[in-house]
Amino acid sequence: MKALWAFEPFHQKDACVKGMHGLLRQLAIPMSNIDVGFIVTRSEPELYLAYDVPDKERFTVYPRRLLKKKLQQAKVQFEDKKLHVIDFNTISNTKAVDRLLALATSLDVDIIALYTHARKGYKRFILGSFAETVIHRSKFDLLLINPTAKFPVKIKNILFASDFTSSSKKALRQCIEISRRTKARLTVFHVAEVMYQWSLDEGNPKIHSYRKYVKQMCEWIEGECQKSKVLCEIIVTTEIRPMTNLVLNAAAKVMADLIVVVAKTGPMSALMGGSTTRQLIRASTTPVLVLK
Repeated sequence: MKALWAFEPFHQKDACVKGMHGLLRQLAIPMSNIDVGFIVTRSEPELYLAYDVPDKERFTVYPRRLLKKKLQQAKVQFEDKKLHVIDFNTISNTKAVDRLLALATSLDVDIIALYTHARKGYKRFILGSFAETVIHRSKFDLLLINPTAKFPVKIKNILFASDFTSSSKKALRQCIEISRRTKARLTVFHVAEVMYQWSLDEGNPKIHSYRKYVKQMCEWIEGECQKSKVLCEIIVTTEIRPMTNLVLNAAAKVMADLIVVVAKTGPMSALMGGSTTRQLIRASTTPVLVLK
């Protein structure tokens, strides 16, 4: 697995930098497979107001120096060739995101890691517009961490929110592989339709067919986990509450160190790039992995 760490050196505390680095390493990504990317736009006052820096260095040499300094302060070491500082003359978040995605494509990475942040004075806007745009436009898996996130010393428990569609099996196998590499316990969480538990039309064969399908999915998941020697638990609920609350409550109960959702259509499509994803990332103190 290869990762691109989308980085800017102005809004992250040293503990967050060190925490993200540690989390990437826990996901079994070797240092040689991690690149750091800084898209230098014209929207950062720390750069465009740095009049004491020569014009020819302000958006090239200077930001590279700041990037290296920030990493060094957090005691995170990278080879110089792994640091990609891209001078990109724009104030558009969309264009900056597309440039980041182009860098990810050129590096042939599997995942992009980035922070979301609330700038001072705007605490209610925890999810920055850059990160939000990445969620919507990226074809890469995303590891997203908000300012209040707690970095696990070791990933022991992973919660995977699944819609139980047949196409979700690929993502489930990815979660099993991550759990196997990290030696973590996997909890698969599914919000079923109310008729899974009860119905006013118990004689309807479609209801029995649906219940049978859910049970078959549970059995398939258990079988896949057993084959990979991964400890797992399956939670199926029919509770009617906001999806964000259901996922976060389940994550809290199992003491999840990582929440995984899937970017796809289906009953849980709101989780996959829509408002629920934003709410989840804003509210979660647990790192969130979005599989594309």
